[in-house]
Amino acid sequence: MTTSHATAIAELAEHLKPVLEESPDGVYLWLDEQNKVCNQRLAKMFGYDVDEWEAIDDFASTLIADESRAQYVWNYQNHVGRLQYPVTFRFRGKRKDGSTFAAETDMIPLTYRGHVVAYHFVRRVGE
Repeated sequence: MTTSHATAIAELAEHLKPVLEESPDGVYLWLDEQNKVCNQRLAKMFGYDVDEWEAIDDFASTLIADESRAQYVWNYQNHVGRLQYPVTFRFRGKRKDGSTFAAETDMIPLTYRGHVVAYHFVRRVGE
């Protein structure tokens, strides 16, 4: 039997707590729009605090710049959604204030207790 989305993301976040706390990158786990967690570095990169970032209900439209959105979604659907393999790519992130920035992510597909989860490491890169 699989666990609920909320339980799965909470358990996985607890298991990966050392990474979330110690990574020099912004890190997040995404199960779906309502079930995601991030570290402070990631939230700050996008101009949010952790609670605000985790409450966002339209991830791609809110956090990914228009010119990068199709690529970001395609990579998720084809690498995470199909449980293929990790992919590293560059994109433009969108901050809370609407400004954009150049970033790179490692998008890693995971499964946990019957759930497919996207595990991301995000860093700013030179413009």
